Amino acid sequence: MRISVLPLLAAAVLAAGCGAGLHSIAPASDPARSLRLKPGRYTFRLGHDVHVGERIRCVTRSGRPAGGAGIEPRGHGVGLSTGFEETTFRNGVVRVVCPAHPGNA
Repeated sequence: MRISVLPLLAAAVLAAGCGAGLHSIAPASDPARSLRLKPGRYTFRLGHDVHVGERIRCVTRSGRPAGGAGIEPRGHGVGLSTGFEETTFRNGVVRVVCPAHPGNA
């Protein structure tokens, strides 16, 4: 039986919160690797730019949390009610969408 990790990831992200960065992609002070992204669409390469389990945290232009999750293995993805989406394709391309106006953040 396969257990869905989406509710666990959503709860962890909402509990963690995040701050505003000065750049579109700014490494956070978190010891585990994480990226803070402003609203927009991003493309990364798995193994080069990002790694499985690495945290993505989206913030609005004003610095409010806008969702986020960890990078999923190839062929998997995450979508949250805030509008955040992360998809890791089988070829290793990772696409992330950070919402400008999150729905339930």
